[in-house]
Amino acid sequence: MALAAAEKEKSPEKILLSLTADLTESAEFGERLLEITQKSVRVCLPDGMPVQVIDLEDVASAKSESLVSGGRILATLKTGEQIPVVSYTLTHAEVFSDAAHIIDEMAKGESPFIALEQKVSRCPKCERLLPEDTTVCPRCVSRSKAMLRIAKYLVPYKKQALRLASIALVSTLMTLLPGLIMKQIIEAYENSLGESELFKWMGIWAGILFTMVVLKVLNDRLMVFLAANISADLKNATYRAIEFLRLSYFDRKPVGAIASRVSMDTDRIWHFLVDGLPFLFNNALILIGVIVILMVQNWFLAVCIIMPFPFIILISMKVWRPISNLFHRASQKVARVHMQLHESLSGIRVVKAFAREDHEYKKFIQRNTDFRDASLYADQRWITAHGTMNLVIQSGTIVTWTVGGLMLYRNQISMGEFILFNAYLGLAYGPLHWFAQINNWFSRAMAGAERIFEIMDMPREIVEGEGEQHTVQGSVEFEKVRFGYDKSNPILKEVNFKAEAGQMIGLVGHSGAGKSTTINLICRFYEPNAGRILIDGKDIQDLSLQDFRSQIGIVLQEPFLFHGTIAENIRYGRPDASIEEIMRAARAANAHDFILAKPEGYDTMVGERGVRLSGGEKQRISIARAILHDPQILIFDEATSSVDVETEKQIQEAIQRLVKGRTTFAIAHRLSTLRSADRLIVLDRGKIIEEGSHEELMAKKGDFYKLVQTQSQVNEIIGIA
Repeated sequence: MALAAAEKEKSPEKILLSLTADLTESAEFGERLLEITQKSVRVCLPDGMPVQVIDLEDVASAKSESLVSGGRILATLKTGEQIPVVSYTLTHAEVFSDAAHIIDEMAKGESPFIALEQKVSRCPKCERLLPEDTTVCPRCVSRSKAMLRIAKYLVPYKKQALRLASIALVSTLMTLLPGLIMKQIIEAYENSLGESELFKWMGIWAGILFTMVVLKVLNDRLMVFLAANISADLKNATYRAIEFLRLSYFDRKPVGAIASRVSMDTDRIWHFLVDGLPFLFNNALILIGVIVILMVQNWFLAVCIIMPFPFIILISMKVWRPISNLFHRASQKVARVHMQLHESLSGIRVVKAFAREDHEYKKFIQRNTDFRDASLYADQRWITAHGTMNLVIQSGTIVTWTVGGLMLYRNQISMGEFILFNAYLGLAYGPLHWFAQINNWFSRAMAGAERIFEIMDMPREIVEGEGEQHTVQGSVEFEKVRFGYDKSNPILKEVNFKAEAGQMIGLVGHSGAGKSTTINLICRFYEPNAGRILIDGKDIQDLSLQDFRSQIGIVLQEPFLFHGTIAENIRYGRPDASIEEIMRAARAANAHDFILAKPEGYDTMVGERGVRLSGGEKQRISIARAILHDPQILIFDEATSSVDVETEKQIQEAIQRLVKGRTTFAIAHRLSTLRSADRLIVLDRGKIIEEGSHEELMAKKGDFYKLVQTQSQVNEIIGIA
């Protein structure tokens, strides 16, 4: 699928936007072209024949609608009729969501805030669909550029690399000497020079073999050292790049698939650097040396030996890229296997609670089978190509022996020269025999490198040195903020409010009203689609992101603890905090007593994701973590949802002491806990419908009053039950 601002005229109307969908009207795979102009929306066949034309002046609104494994753009006419415009698979949901919002804005006579920027899903060179969640075309990517980028990681180890190159050069020369020694021994025999000549040359040969063994050990030790360090540096750089990716990337990319790029893709590069690259480099030098020596000895016979080389290179060029694509697909399949494994093991308690072991097992089998089939097909294709290369190589051996034998019978070459040529025949054809395997390694490694460098080249959430360092006072203002995770279906719509420094703001509303989204925007986990967020009168986007977040404390609805001790989790935001400070924070969060009740106290291991603690205990540890961080802006997102009423009361008392002098945003499932908030903001469907103190809103008897009454009635029913 390709998206671009089209410059050409296909009709009197200028095409502003052109998209290629991958589903037909009957939800079958096929191409449909969506074109947006100033006056209309057109859906055409690949040859340009219109299937549907909708005038924008007849459209009241447009949105993207999620379907099973796909979606569609739905236009609502001013008559109330709804018309399906175009369908697409999930792979292209994001870009068609943008298109739906553009149609919606244009139908209302507004300029769309989503830029008509190019979003490529097809390779601009070969026009093939790109793999899911990647902008790299495995068919057209430059392997040489990928290798050069990997080579840059050699810079810190240039001394070892130069030493390795020197050893490789000497080893190559050593490898060529035994053939010449054979020639000397045969000629000494023919000239009846005696046994002493044999012992002399055999002694030299033994010395060469010993030296080669020593050099081989040094060479392999250096190669393993370089490969291990380069692989570790690549993993470090990849992990660092992943850390600073925008949160929206993690929303659409499974954690298992991301983790496979750090582990499996770097391991492929490691294997190539350890096994493939030394073989390729050393044997390339040997091949050059063999050709030079043979050309000096007898150019005609040398030409016969190297005659199959062009055919081998031609075969490699023909099969290299297609098979590389197959290995790239196989790597995507194995990433899905890891994703399934990570997801099912992370949620093993849910799996067991619902007795869904068989269901998860079937899903794993399906993904593992997909990987097996993709890997098997790629390997079988490569084995076929490998066999073809072997046939060409063996035919070259037959030609060499035939021509060389004739020249020997006709006394055109000596027996020593014939032995020399046959000794070098193995040196010349040996590497070519395994060239298919090296190419295989190279293809796998470069496919991994492409995926790694794609991560590194993605836009970073935090750019070092970008933004103003600012000591936050606590004033937060929303100016006409509009935001949606799916841009065509905004969650917040034209939101305006201001929280003065030191105020406590309660966010209230039904589920999906936009409360957590508001918090996410304050933390700058996402950027507004339109409007501005001001911190102390400064645009939040002008501030240093890392510096700004370091002044925010947040307690999420679902507390996350890292594997380690309770003390380590509390001091996560302040690694230098003393045990006394940790205890004070724990007391403020009402966690100190239950911590001391445990046999190991603050040294208690919480387990992965805090599995050894109860929900309420985890929540209080996360609150203590935020308290110790001592931020200027505090955020509580349903922070007391996992505790009982008595514990919640104690935590609320601690929070009252904590919020003094700090700007606080709180979301609470029990509305009565927000009584002490300076101001409550009531959200409904992304808009602020009421604003004021608890007493003012109760006296008004509006939407907030109804929410409180409804919750009170529910609590009474639960109490009776």
